[in-house]
Amino acid sequence: MTGILLDQHPNGATTCIVIGPLPDQVARNFGEFRAILHWLGNDAPASPHPALPRDRTQIAYIGVDPSEATLERFVRLNPRRLPSLIITNAIGGRFADAYQRFITETHRVLESAHRTRFTRQQDGFNWQRHILQNAPSYARRRVPAAWAGALRGLPAFVCGAGPSLDVSIAQLAASAGGAVIFSADSALRALARHQVRADFAVSIDLAKIPTKCLPSDPAFTPAQVVLASVSPPSWQEAIRAERRFFLSGNQLTDDWFASQGVARTELSVTESCGSTAIGLAHYLGCDPIYLFGLDLAVDPADPARRHQSQADPALYANSRYDPAARLPKVPGNYTETVPCFALGDWQELDARLHGNTGAKIFNVNDRGARLRGTTLVHPSKFRFTPTAEEKTARLAALSTPPISAAAATTA
Repeated sequence: MTGILLDQHPNGATTCIVIGPLPDQVARNFGEFRAILHWLGNDAPASPHPALPRDRTQIAYIGVDPSEATLERFVRLNPRRLPSLIITNAIGGRFADAYQRFITETHRVLESAHRTRFTRQQDGFNWQRHILQNAPSYARRRVPAAWAGALRGLPAFVCGAGPSLDVSIAQLAASAGGAVIFSADSALRALARHQVRADFAVSIDLAKIPTKCLPSDPAFTPAQVVLASVSPPSWQEAIRAERRFFLSGNQLTDDWFASQGVARTELSVTESCGSTAIGLAHYLGCDPIYLFGLDLAVDPADPARRHQSQADPALYANSRYDPAARLPKVPGNYTETVPCFALGDWQELDARLHGNTGAKIFNVNDRGARLRGTTLVHPSKFRFTPTAEEKTARLAALSTPPISAAAATTA
């Protein structure tokens, strides 16, 4: 089409997003769409282009309308098919930068919607099965509101499972006694090999069973494990009840539980185990927070490698990751860009940390994607002086006295 940079039309699309002014002559028949969202610079006319059906077209202005909310509402008009996307040549001029930012945001919203819908279709039955099996424990052992700020002022190490952990874990282990240790489930074995026991482990994924995550030596079983309602029920057998806690997630059944008096937790599950662990450290009041192994990018020297060497490869057997695929690029810590295998996860975490006004956050990394709102520290430059405050008593107080069913329902 003359004047069109991009015209993506998914099979079955019934809605359409148009970005930029349309040329005078348009070959496409827009009559096939039941709804059209046309994004323009705010100096554009308020009436739809003649090629667009007036009764089905919504005009929105970049930089004026709430773009993310408007896009997400529009995408939900067809819960099964993503909208067609048309980007015109006329996105230059004084709105060029705004258009480019908006196109990136549109890509994020569409990618997130596609991923959510695909995952729901593939995993929805098992999600619900796990939720129902976890329901009694979820009702009685949710992370309580009393945890908010309970560790205020204690430093935290948050451990993800990115490839850089192989380089930074020695520095983490040397200082682990002076900080509260939060770990993603797939980093627990790496910590154990360095004689580090996690104070909190986070496991929120459908397929990550404890036999693939927990260290073989029970001395390094994490002190507390934080789960989601969709986590494998086998965690209930692997970890004693008094050491298990649940967070609410984005499941409709969690909302239904809330309507029945089982209140949602103040803190919610986020995109991944690592990002949820950061949120937990922040919720508990830890400050400063040091990130280890939070790469969110492949190893540039080995594109097939996304995780530290001690992670069980079976954990990611069904991830559909193709190392030969062309990955999107995001800003890097030490290079201009790095290939990112989890674009939506990076965008969500980057935006959240960028808006952080609480704890100081340091990213101890020798590679990986840049995270705004953090201070980058190369592992070789990492220096840590623990505070004099004793963490043991404050950690012990989190789980005593035991949380009763009555207390949990009002947490």
